[in-house]
Amino acid sequence: MARPSNTDERRSQITAALVKVMAKRGYDGASVTEVAKVARLAPGLVHYHFKNKHEILLAVLSDLTLTHMAGLEVRLASAGDDALAELHGFIDYHLGLGADADAERMACWILLSGEALRDAKVRAQLEKTLEGIAARLSTILHAGVAAGVFSCARVDMATTALLATIQGYFVLSATARKLIPKGSAAVAARQMAAGLLQPSSSRLPAKRGRS
Repeated sequence: MARPSNTDERRSQITAALVKVMAKRGYDGASVTEVAKVARLAPGLVHYHFKNKHEILLAVLSDLTLTHMAGLEVRLASAGDDALAELHGFIDYHLGLGADADAERMACWILLSGEALRDAKVRAQLEKTLEGIAARLSTILHAGVAAGVFSCARVDMATTALLATIQGYFVLSATARKLIPKGSAAVAARQMAAGLLQPSSSRLPAKRGRS
């Protein structure tokens, strides 16, 4: 495997630094100077690789998407061919349960959702990411229906409802976290999934989580 170029390494340092700064200060509170400090680079070198903070943000979203989808596949692979286990894994992965949970990454997802509301480029890029996530969830649900594990006439509606639930928890986490009872997000999402999909196997286990 070819070694990453110096440019790729520097850009990765810079995007990783913005993730760390955003997780603590938010996007508006993240200055290029602070990003450079965390990346242990001179501010001029940050500007050499990126025109501005907005360009770094778009690169962060691209990197997070790749990392997120790769991690999701690893999580789903552990479920084997069990559609219900895949669904649980999908929910838990997005709501921060498990050894692979990453608080900084989750914080950035929440912040990026907020930025998408006011920035067209972020919104367009995030839309593509969410379409990919929705497509993966739809595949799980269709497989479950085909196997007789789920009973659902409208997989498209169930997919949207579950994704909206997850995104809704992200918004609440960013704006009114106290409204979310501790450990309830994944549990409630699983229960909603049970109502939508009526799984034929045993009831959804109550599992406590971070959100």
